[in-house]
Amino acid sequence: MEFLETIKWLDDRYYNLALHEARLARTCQKRFGRDPGFRLAEVLPKNPGPGLIKARLVYSRDDFAISCAPYSWPVINNARLVSSDLYYGEKFLDRSAINDLKAKSLADEIIIVQDGQLTDSSIANLALQDRAGNWFTPEKCLLPGVKRAALLATGRLRARLIRPEDLVNYESLSFINAMIDLEDEIRLPVNQILGQENFSASPNF
Repeated sequence: MEFLETIKWLDDRYYNLALHEARLARTCQKRFGRDPGFRLAEVLPKNPGPGLIKARLVYSRDDFAISCAPYSWPVINNARLVSSDLYYGEKFLDRSAINDLKAKSLADEIIIVQDGQLTDSSIANLALQDRAGNWFTPEKCLLPGVKRAALLATGRLRARLIRPEDLVNYESLSFINAMIDLEDEIRLPVNQILGQENFSASPNF
């Protein structure tokens, strides 16, 4: 079984490296029963290139590989609510189940609903802004991302149970992950989230 860490490089530094190290250690302990055997700061390229770079660590029990490439933000014009009980508690390299959900949605992005609550998109955690300008993230998430953790730690985000029918209380939804911050404004007005009427009509699916 293979796992993944995606790490942001910009302005001559890696971002949230301690949080990536912690998640790497948790996954290795849970899945392999031991520590990774290396530190990210020791194996990542010292200067992977100019601009915004996505460093990609793929690792298994006995091996790891690192690749780096320029990163471009996704273009998301709409998203669709989809119900799924898939498990993504660790950052698996195999994303076929998530990719299938997205392909079937016929939307630019999906927002996965579990147990009547918003969780994540296919590529990111979620941040929702209310009319007073406050930012919230669903307390239930498929994968606790490093950017989500960093924003929660600084108080810029607060965790809250958010159901599909609660979307009317927010103005916009942003996508956040290791490569995308709130300031990057990869976001949608909530009225561009498709499928709300289906969940509002039957919240206990």
